Amino acid sequence: MKHLHLHVKATVALCLLLSLLCAVVCAGCAEESGEADTSASGSSDAVSRAAPSEAEGHLVETDAFQGQTVKVFTAAFNDAYVTEIGNNENNETCPKVLSDEIVNRTRLVEDAYGVKIEEKIEIDPKRYNGSFLSAVQQFAAAGTFDYDIYYPCLIDAGTMAANGLLLDLSSAEGIDVSNPWWDQIIIKDTSIGGSTYYLTGDIGLRAKNAANCIYFNKTLFDQYGLEYPYQTVRDMKWTLDEVLSIISQVGLSQDLDGDGIITYHDSYGWSGQNGDMHNLFYASGERIVRPDEQDTLILSMYNQRSSNVVDKIISLMQNDAEYVLGDDFFSESPTPMILLEEAFKANRCLFYSGNAETALRLGDMEGEFGLLPAPMYDLEQGQYYTMIGAWSSNAYCIPAGLDETRSYQAQVILDALGGYSVDTVAKTYYDVVLQYQKLHTDEDKEMLDIIFSTTGTDLAHIYTLGDASNNLSTMLTSLASQTPGQFTSAYQSLESAAQTALDSLIETFKTNKK
Repeated sequence: MKHLHLHVKATVALCLLLSLLCAVVCAGCAEESGEADTSASGSSDAVSRAAPSEAEGHLVETDAFQGQTVKVFTAAFNDAYVTEIGNNENNETCPKVLSDEIVNRTRLVEDAYGVKIEEKIEIDPKRYNGSFLSAVQQFAAAGTFDYDIYYPCLIDAGTMAANGLLLDLSSAEGIDVSNPWWDQIIIKDTSIGGSTYYLTGDIGLRAKNAANCIYFNKTLFDQYGLEYPYQTVRDMKWTLDEVLSIISQVGLSQDLDGDGIITYHDSYGWSGQNGDMHNLFYASGERIVRPDEQDTLILSMYNQRSSNVVDKIISLMQNDAEYVLGDDFFSESPTPMILLEEAFKANRCLFYSGNAETALRLGDMEGEFGLLPAPMYDLEQGQYYTMIGAWSSNAYCIPAGLDETRSYQAQVILDALGGYSVDTVAKTYYDVVLQYQKLHTDEDKEMLDIIFSTTGTDLAHIYTLGDASNNLSTMLTSLASQTPGQFTSAYQSLESAAQTALDSLIETFKTNKK
């Protein structure tokens, strides 16, 4: 087997930064109904780069696929989805320069391998356990594989892997999952028994899209004479206590409409949603499930530190004077976080829990905003962690039932799409982000680098460990509305069922590999 070696022009950190920035734009281009300006400067003349060059790694070099067609099956939330494979020229939510670059990248891969790449997009508002998954299951049952590459919701990817429907990419000959255009932390977080069944990275923008982060209002920081927290992040002192200290110092809480409670109509220190329980728990370094030294999976949710972490998060989220919870307003809007974003833009909120896609929706804010990684629990932690949402994310994978020749071809082309994205799609997204929104300072770029070099997830949010409506993942969310001190009893009530489910999951994957 020959390999095409790609030489270094930039560090891996830069590759991760570019990947992050590309996700921010794609997020804004995709499912939030097109609030982005589509008048980006630039033309297709700027997308003529001929080969991947800005990453270490290797691709298989072969001419064995001449004249073949590689078909991609993609799950999308709605018809505003921006394809990462084909042409977006008729999609008003995607700037022309981005559409041109996606087409250019795909054409480069097609030319390099002599293939045609086609995509079928399945609109699946359920995101998981819906029409996309049903179609894949039908393909497998009938043994008629219409597609070579799948791009499902991350939760569906887990279900497909557990059902033996996906190829173990870690031992595949045509793709190298250690290539830097694949997100290595997510690979580690989602591998089972050393096997990798689905990937995200420079080509997989939906996962980057879902990366949690914290936005801060620079106008309010200036008004109260506060230093921006960038240096605090650099000094590894950005903790929950530091955030709470800033909120307390400002004392922004004010009942502006006089109804006796603090809501998005008022001013306050922080706003978010129930998902903050997951995001901040992950950011603290705690995990519901994690791999151990023997490369198996263990329940790791409960210990003295994690109990302290949960109580600290609850104390924040139940601070009715300073924290506004978006979930409380579903009766007023199907998208209550938009209401909270408007309050942030109106300089009535100091910190806002969002994700990468939020940046574009804040682009019309008159004042300035910055972003930061989710805070650590304490100074001893020494590492930032960024949670991606399993519901929001997609992942690339390959069917397990393809014949050997077709499977090898799919592996090679998927890896090539990832590799050729580094110096084409990712770079152009980077340039467009700088045009479209206000994260243009060197400090903000540095924060973006930190965020997207630390993205990962928790297997417990992908696989249901126990009852579908009452498991360790849903329990963590429910604690946001309970008084502190309930974590121990809540965990103990679910531990046995969760352990049984985890043991069964591990055994399922062992059986699938036989």
